[in-house]
Amino acid sequence: MSLDDSTAAETAPDTADGSGAAGRPAKTFVLGGLALALVVGLIGFFAVRGASGEPEGADCISEVVTLTTAPVMEDLVKQAVKDVNADEPCIDIQVTAGTVKDVVALLSDPNAELPEIWIPDSPTWKGQLTSAGWTGTPIADVLAQTPVGLIGGPAAEAPTSWSSLLDGGSLAMADPSAEGASALALLAPYAEMKKTGETALSIEEKTVPVAQTYGERAVAGGTTETDLSTITASSTQLVPATEQAYLAARRSNDQLALVAPKTGVPMLQYPLIDVNRGSKDILDSGGDLSARVGRALGRWFASSAGVEAIAAAELRGPDGAALPNDIGLGSAPVLAKVAQKTTDDTLRQWRVLSVPSSILAVVDLSGSMKMAIGDTTRIGLAVTASQLALDAFPAQARIGIWGFSKNRGENGASYAEYAALERLDAPAADGKTHGDEVRAMADALPGRVRGGTGVMDSTLAAYKHAQEMWDPAWFNSVVIMTDGASDDSSSLSLESLVNQLKSLRDPAKPVKVIVIGISQDADTGELEQIAAATGGQNYLVTNPNEILGVLASALLNR
Repeated sequence: MSLDDSTAAETAPDTADGSGAAGRPAKTFVLGGLALALVVGLIGFFAVRGASGEPEGADCISEVVTLTTAPVMEDLVKQAVKDVNADEPCIDIQVTAGTVKDVVALLSDPNAELPEIWIPDSPTWKGQLTSAGWTGTPIADVLAQTPVGLIGGPAAEAPTSWSSLLDGGSLAMADPSAEGASALALLAPYAEMKKTGETALSIEEKTVPVAQTYGERAVAGGTTETDLSTITASSTQLVPATEQAYLAARRSNDQLALVAPKTGVPMLQYPLIDVNRGSKDILDSGGDLSARVGRALGRWFASSAGVEAIAAAELRGPDGAALPNDIGLGSAPVLAKVAQKTTDDTLRQWRVLSVPSSILAVVDLSGSMKMAIGDTTRIGLAVTASQLALDAFPAQARIGIWGFSKNRGENGASYAEYAALERLDAPAADGKTHGDEVRAMADALPGRVRGGTGVMDSTLAAYKHAQEMWDPAWFNSVVIMTDGASDDSSSLSLESLVNQLKSLRDPAKPVKVIVIGISQDADTGELEQIAAATGGQNYLVTNPNEILGVLASALLNR
């Protein structure tokens, strides 16, 4: 496959008088004879060179073009390179296999060289290149593609949608920054929004527990990559994976089942990218060698040989047509691609949400918390919201509970500790876990309501304690849940509290105060100043179901 993008040159016409060769003078034939002799001599010379055992093209000045391809495309790329080299033996196309994770890892190494041509295996490639100051221009938008479904054990059932899968508890995500299938599982809820009625905010809320579970697994040293060999007949989890990966894995593990959400499946596409090679004008003009090599490779993939090779690799062509006999995901509907901004924003959100959480919850237990709000009380709303939040966090999260009101603690302190700041899976008495104790203490809070509001002293003490317990593996925060301003005259003033919080704030060991106002009576102006002093946020909650949205927003603003 030649690098020449142009058409063949036209043959020269006969002379204007139509005489052609017959009308040329004898001198032309003399020159022609000399030229013929020269050609014969050159043929003889190269024949002798060939007989001497020197390789063909030994006089080439080799030009190197580096190419990194998704592992699943490696064999196809090597076939394409062989075809290109048949016409262009002096182009040394050096092929290596690597995932998007491998290529992105090079971005942090100033001495590393990125490939000139890249066939990535994730829709996140563009954002990750751009964020590191590189550029990538598609030479071909799609060389091949494969749909992404969910792999489980023999009893695996298709969920109604990708968004329902997020909060169903069965999704086992790999790192979406590194694996294309998991990235698309994260993006699919946005692609199906018109079918499900979900909003961007509701999807963020459902992403929190999945991201937190992944983050805790990563911190604990657990695997963050997809391993289909671990799926057994009793597996209940669903793993995002491509149709091609399923068909390959099924040959050695007959317990695998591939299902698709009823809303449809996203398509993992393999584009051909020219990395950091200048403007599109340069690419179009053919002045860039790697771009011209890329176009030649693209022509092979579009040829009959390329189409046959793609099908043999159990991949789909650019038209996305199902594989023969409807194997794999067959004719499942295909979801539209989401906008690049959605891809970039979702990946950024995941990175933030997947940082494990350490939360010291400090709950207002003053008498006004008994007041009704809707069909519950303010303290009832706070407890229900706390339980919903606990459901969102994995067992490795650190959670503690304090309560506050005037003269609640020892020696007249306005606060008391009911559950220490520990991991939820930490062992406790009677064979229980710390998580069990936290839930029990949260349920008991309504019976502890009494006295005036002592939010100032309590906030300062909780902030100091969270700083003492600070751990770099967690997002460290203090969450204040209160229905109003302080009415304890013996407590700190707002000005004193804000000044002390600002003085204690340590950028090297960040702890944020997140204030959640319960009911419309919460003094948002005062609470806003308290949160802002630590770089935190202030929210108003009037429905316990709003708590996951608050948590998502708070985590994304850290």
